[in-house]
Amino acid sequence: MERSLGFIFDPNKCIVCNACVNACNEHYGNLNWRSLLVFQNEVKIGISIACNHCENPLCMKVCPANAIHKDDMGIVYINGNECIGCGYCQWACPYEEPKFNHEGIMTKCDLCRQRILKKEGLPYCVESCPTGALSFGWIDKPKYDAPYLAPYDITKPKLEIKKPKEEEIKASPLKRRREERYIELLLFTILSELSLGILITRIPFYSLISLILLAIGLVPSIFHVNRRERAYRVIMNLKSSWLSREVFFGGLSFLSLLLELVTPSLYYLSVILISLSVFSSIMIYMLKTTPSWYNPNTPLSFIGTIFTVFPLGFYFTHSLLFLLIPLVFGVIEISLARKEKILHIPYLILLVISIFIPLISILASLVGISSEIIARRNFFEKITYYGLPSP
Repeated sequence: MERSLGFIFDPNKCIVCNACVNACNEHYGNLNWRSLLVFQNEVKIGISIACNHCENPLCMKVCPANAIHKDDMGIVYINGNECIGCGYCQWACPYEEPKFNHEGIMTKCDLCRQRILKKEGLPYCVESCPTGALSFGWIDKPKYDAPYLAPYDITKPKLEIKKPKEEEIKASPLKRRREERYIELLLFTILSELSLGILITRIPFYSLISLILLAIGLVPSIFHVNRRERAYRVIMNLKSSWLSREVFFGGLSFLSLLLELVTPSLYYLSVILISLSVFSSIMIYMLKTTPSWYNPNTPLSFIGTIFTVFPLGFYFTHSLLFLLIPLVFGVIEISLARKEKILHIPYLILLVISIFIPLISILASLVGISSEIIARRNFFEKITYYGLPSP
């Protein structure tokens, strides 16, 4: 357990004056890094929260641009000159702390790091609190008595928060949201998976088709970042960011497929590289901060999409293996995600019919792909995540 700086909050001293929030906004441009949650039943209880400078800062680990750092004092901060504005750190934070500024660069509380380094004073929010409810200091293992916030073990926040004496806070940190800019993500994930499936089946012109599918998926994904002039930084954190790895292997896959058009011997290299890109895609969404993604349905759905083009392999090769694999996998998918995979029932029926009428396998593939697209849309539109509880 590392000893580092963190916030300490006592709701029993808080008078809900909002001074901490106002002080932060006044000095940092109304970016709302600090929030004051107000719960009221018989008594009014305020909970002031900002970045918790976690021992296990997932925001830093997932950042593909390596723009988030942690210093010797345990302060987690963003270098705005390195941020590409992809928003991945927002997904990883269970306290909804990272905020975009007007330039599309991610920002967050840095515990007034420059003030501390220059010994100019306390963090503005702490300095402004009239009752001493909010303070900060060196923390080993904090007393995190806050069931209304995300589970401690996810990021191990350096936040010591005391239990209200007068009344228990009854609220849940689980919330629902819709990913606003998900079309690029849907296209890249679906098309890269189909590209791998086509490559495995080795249907006529498989290299060219795989290349085209991957290219169509890669181009829109560039527009998912706010600072496109820094897009090259997306591979700067191969050490811990699955997004960096996805783009890295996806880019190498494109080059390998391009070369494979004139050098067929690169086939197996292309399969390996696209497989690594798809695996990285799966891991991007396996975030503990997002329970609707952090479950077996995510890898099953992504892998299942690969198999939706296998019936085309059956049509050209008549190998029953290309029907049996998607059939078995489709049954597993339906058993775990019935509502999201309604079209999988006719898909499975068509797979069985294809055994006797091979031409139907083309229709089976189209239905299977459609089913996965609908499921992926729901994947991005109906997200359950850990965040700040709504009073």
